Amino acid sequence: MKIRKLKLPAYSLFCVFALSSLNADIRFKNIYQNDMVLQAGEENIVAGISKPASPVNVAVSAKSKDGKTSVKNLKAKVDKKGAWFVKIPSFPKRTVLEISAKNENGETATISNVVMGELWLGSGQSNMEWNFNAHTIDPEYREKYRKIADSMNGDVRTFITSRFLFTQPADEVGGQWNIIQGRNLDRSGSQLGYIFACIISKALDTPVGFIDSSWSGSRIEPWIPKKSFKATNVNFHAEGRQFNWESYEQIINNFDKMRKNYIENYKTWFEQNPTRELQNRNHENRPEMPIDEITRDQLPAKMYNAKINGIAPLSPKGVLWYPGESNASEPYEYAELFKLMVNSWRKHFNREFYFYYVDLAAHQNTQKDPVQNRSLGGIRDAMAEVLSLPKTGVATSIDSGGSKAMGQGDIHPPHKELVATRLANLALAEVYKKGSAKAARSPYYSGEYKIDGNKIIVKIANAEGLRKMRGKEKLTGFAVRGEHPRVWKWADAEINGDTIILSSPEVPEPKAARYAWANWPLVSVESKHALPLRSFSTDGGAYLDWDKKKGESK
Repeated sequence: MKIRKLKLPAYSLFCVFALSSLNADIRFKNIYQNDMVLQAGEENIVAGISKPASPVNVAVSAKSKDGKTSVKNLKAKVDKKGAWFVKIPSFPKRTVLEISAKNENGETATISNVVMGELWLGSGQSNMEWNFNAHTIDPEYREKYRKIADSMNGDVRTFITSRFLFTQPADEVGGQWNIIQGRNLDRSGSQLGYIFACIISKALDTPVGFIDSSWSGSRIEPWIPKKSFKATNVNFHAEGRQFNWESYEQIINNFDKMRKNYIENYKTWFEQNPTRELQNRNHENRPEMPIDEITRDQLPAKMYNAKINGIAPLSPKGVLWYPGESNASEPYEYAELFKLMVNSWRKHFNREFYFYYVDLAAHQNTQKDPVQNRSLGGIRDAMAEVLSLPKTGVATSIDSGGSKAMGQGDIHPPHKELVATRLANLALAEVYKKGSAKAARSPYYSGEYKIDGNKIIVKIANAEGLRKMRGKEKLTGFAVRGEHPRVWKWADAEINGDTIILSSPEVPEPKAARYAWANWPLVSVESKHALPLRSFSTDGGAYLDWDKKKGESK
C-alpha cells in the first residue's frame, strides 16, 4: 500500500471533529481514535497533522492475546503542510495497540485501545443508514439484538461519518468510534452493517470495525469523485436533469458576486416593476437569485468529498453498498456510474477490495402484468453490470420487502437480518474462505439463451439444485415476447437442470424473455440453498424500456 499525501484541511473543519489530543500542534486524523479497529494481518498506515516539516516520532505499544507487550519506534513522514504518515507493521487479530505521536517540542498525541481485527465500510442510501431505532422495528427484534450486542463482549465497533456536504474533497471525516453493547445499540449506526459485523466477528472470532458512511435518499452521483467523472466523461443526470459541469463550476466560483448583485439590485428592480404586468414585461432583466450549490445534496461528488475521501489512508478490507431508488428513472446510466464509483474508490484507497451490493427489495403493488414497463426491474438489471468487475457480488432482497406496520408500500424493510446474513455469507466464503461461494450466491441469468421452435431456453448460472420455491404452487413471474418490444405474455416455465424452458401459446415465435420484472415481482425459483433467482431480461431491459441504447443518456 503506497503512502498518500493529504492536503491540510482548513481550520474551520477542525472544530467539528473530535481531536485525539488537546495539543493543537500535533494530532491524529479524526478517523484514528481510541477504540478503533485496524486491519489485522497486514501493514496499516496511520496519519495525522503536526507542525509543517517538523519531525514526528511514533511509538506503537502492542499487547498480544497472551498478554505480552512489545514497543516499536517509528519515524513518520511529514510534508510541508504538516500532514504526517507512518506505516505500522502487521499484527495478528486481537492485538491491542496504544499509538503515540511526538513532535520535536515533546508534544504528544495518543490513541489507545486500538484493536486489530477486520475493517469494513458501508455506504449507500437510507436502507444502509437504517438503524435499530426505526418505529417499524418489532420490539422483540430490537431486544434480540441488545442481547446479541451484550454477548459480543465489545468485539463490534462502529464509526458513523458526520453529515456534511463539500464541493471539494475534505481530508477529514467527522464521527466517533463506539464499542457497541446492548445499552448503546442506538449508536451502532447501520443496522445492516452491525448485523453483518456480528456474523463476521463470531465466525472468525475476531473484532470487526464497521464504518457507516451513508445518506438517505442519495443518488449515486454524489458518491463519485469529480476527477473520475471528468476523466471518463460518462453521461449522467443529477436532480433529474442532464448535468453541465461548466455551468455548475461557474455558479460555484461566482456565488459571492451573484449573491451580492442579487441583494443590491433586486429591491431596485422590484420598485421599478411592482405590478405583475411590469414584472412579466421586464422579466429578462430581473436579477436572478443564485442557488447555494453546497446545500444541494444530489449534485456530484459532494458526499464523496465529505464522507469518503477523508477516511483514507485507513483502508477497508471490503465495502457494502445498499443503493436506493433515486436513480431508478435512469437505469440506462447506472451501470457505468456504478462501475465508475467502485473503480474510483478502489483507486482512492489503494486496494482492490471486495465490493458487495444489495439488490433492491420488492416494493409497492404486487406484479399483475407479465412485464411492468419502467419498473424497478430496470435498475436491478443495470446494477448487475457491476458484477463484470473482479471481487464483486450481490445479495438479493427481491424476495423480501414492506413491513407489518406500513405494508408493501414501505420502502424500508425494517429488519435487515436476511440481507445482512446473505452479505456476510458472501464475505465469509469469498474473502475469508469459510464456506462455499456457490452456496452464498443466488442463481442468475448466465447471458445465454436459445430459441427452439416455440420455446426459449434460458441458461442459469450458479444453478445448483435449481427448484421451485417452497410454498409456491407453480413457477410464476416469467414472460416472453415476439418481435414487439412492449407486448409481453405470461410464460409457462419448466426447470430442466441449469436451464428454464419458457413458452406461451400466445407467442409462437419467441424473441426474448424476462423474469421478475416488476416493483413487487412474482418470484418463484431458488437454488437448493434457498437463495432466489435474480430478476433478468434477455433483451437489455434496463435500456430498452426507456428507448435507449447502451451508453446513451440523452
